[in-house]
Amino acid sequence: MAAPEETDRGPGVVVPPPVIVGAVLLAAWLLGRAVPVPVAPPLRLPGLVVAGLGVALGGWALALMLRAGTDPRPDRPAARLIESGPFRFSRNPIYLGFLVFAAGLALRWGDLWGWLAVAVIGVLLDRLVVRREERYLRRRFGSAYEAYAARVRRWI
Repeated sequence: MAAPEETDRGPGVVVPPPVIVGAVLLAAWLLGRAVPVPVAPPLRLPGLVVAGLGVALGGWALALMLRAGTDPRPDRPAARLIESGPFRFSRNPIYLGFLVFAAGLALRWGDLWGWLAVAVIGVLLDRLVVRREERYLRRRFGSAYEAYAARVRRWI
């Protein structure tokens, strides 16, 4: 019989989160060009700052995962449960970083499509990735994950 580490296939996420985010943002950008629905003047500099904060948050979480020796890809097994850094205030700081990045683009675009993209990304990440990961982490880390989930919110 194989050891659990040898048979662990991770949470089984099918579509990589960056692909989800990129596809939705591309669709929003294209729709904004084809059928603009302005909701506010484009806020280029604030949008850039917010997008940069999203990249920084995701990068910080990614660096912690790599330093801890756990694969950040959601289709791979988790080696460790990380509870430090941005994982102290969000169980999903990389995905939260994606949402903040998308919000920054929505600010830059000033278009309804950008804000719809933020909502769609949030729903897709939650339903297709986060819930799958949570079920997996409960199986993998048991009571340690349960205690962590009781202390730290899913998003913020």
